[in-house]
Amino acid sequence: MLCATITHEREHPALAILILVPLNHLLFNLTASLDPPTARPANRSDPQPWGMRAARVLAVYGLATSALVLWYGSFRALTTDLRAFSATWEWWLLIFTMVVLTGLYRPLMAALRHLVGVTGLKDARLWSALALAVAVWVWCDGVFAAVYQQLALLCAGAGGPLCQSEGTFSQSLVRFVDAAYFSTITLSTAGYGDIVPVSDLAKVLVSIEIIMGFGLLGFLLSRVAGFTTTAPLHAGKMDGSELRPEEAGNPPDAA
Repeated sequence: MLCATITHEREHPALAILILVPLNHLLFNLTASLDPPTARPANRSDPQPWGMRAARVLAVYGLATSALVLWYGSFRALTTDLRAFSATWEWWLLIFTMVVLTGLYRPLMAALRHLVGVTGLKDARLWSALALAVAVWVWCDGVFAAVYQQLALLCAGAGGPLCQSEGTFSQSLVRFVDAAYFSTITLSTAGYGDIVPVSDLAKVLVSIEIIMGFGLLGFLLSRVAGFTTTAPLHAGKMDGSELRPEEAGNPPDAA
């Protein structure tokens, strides 16, 4: 299945290989679940009966094979294409690359799991703080997008003292999608330059959003970073209880 997928995606194999490497690791672990208990590591157990595990493995492989055959159109087209491409040096180079990356994937994932454990990324409170920071940023982004849209709609109609003859923006922002896009690249200070403010009021609003973007992003990131350094100090004991004052501070004098 892996070789056939590489053959099908030989014109642009980079994404295919990057997806197939973790998929290969997943299929290996799935197949390894069929090993007898004596052949497994001591810290690995599976409460399901062997028959259910075998049915699960067969179902996954059957579904993947069926999807691959449907992708090709027929099993004959798959085997013909695979036989023709396997005779070229490009096919062997792709297979070698996938084998090397597969060998590097396991220690890389082990190091990543260790990093997640020691940095406290498994703490749900950290992700809650990060989600709240993102929500505040998105809300601010949406407010400015709505203001830009209303200004564009106002100047697209009868106009008024806030509008100028040359327009408000270099492109129309009467759609909220366009206004949200412009607000996002402004708040993130990406500034692609495809849409620029033209009127004086638009320039003032964009300047305010840029200043708020710098301050808001710095404040939110500092709060989240501060949480990562202070959370272990307030985590309490392993059972979730808080430390007593004499345990948090200096220990009492010995008798």
